Amino acid sequence: MESQTRKPDFRLFISINLTPELLAALTDLQSQLKRQLASHLLRWTRPEGIHLTLKFLGDTDTGRIEDIVRALGQAVESHQPFELSIGGLGCFPNQRKPRVLWVGVQDPDERLRHLAASVDEAMAGLGWKRENRPYTGHLTLARVKKYASSRDKQALGELLSAVTVADTLGVLPVQAIHLMRSQLRQDGAVYTSLINIPLTSPGPPTAP
Repeated sequence: MESQTRKPDFRLFISINLTPELLAALTDLQSQLKRQLASHLLRWTRPEGIHLTLKFLGDTDTGRIEDIVRALGQAVESHQPFELSIGGLGCFPNQRKPRVLWVGVQDPDERLRHLAASVDEAMAGLGWKRENRPYTGHLTLARVKKYASSRDKQALGELLSAVTVADTLGVLPVQAIHLMRSQLRQDGAVYTSLINIPLTSPGPPTAP
């Protein structure tokens, strides 16, 4: 019997991608924060790497992409396009021991949360583990470096509490979700949109 060649894995995630205007606003905000915070303690996200992630799939056999796209197309059928307001500054898990610095996503009608739940359910149908906590949209600006001490983190949190960021940096129109590929390299990850899946579109998913 002939041996079958296994198809390569892609590191995949599902996201809503930002507009150039929002990416520019976030870049300006990062520049502001670098002047106000203890920047040496932070590893800043490159602007082109900022996405509104809905679901991380991880290393995935490329032979499964067709099934993923089909399931996502069904998942978004009941979702109309909508808009989100982007703004405000926060950190995980809290300001006393910050690990992740982020900009908030205002979702008063919970349309984003419902969309994320539909995506999660669709991927669970293909064998991915369901998320164990409610979805909270955010855009990661920076991560605290691993060598930062508890005292460093406390000092950083105190600086964060004094920073003022506009409640609205911009508006994000949500018209499609994207199946993204992440390629890890020494100089940082490279992201590629493999498929765009429009919300409530009568047409098929399209390549970007």
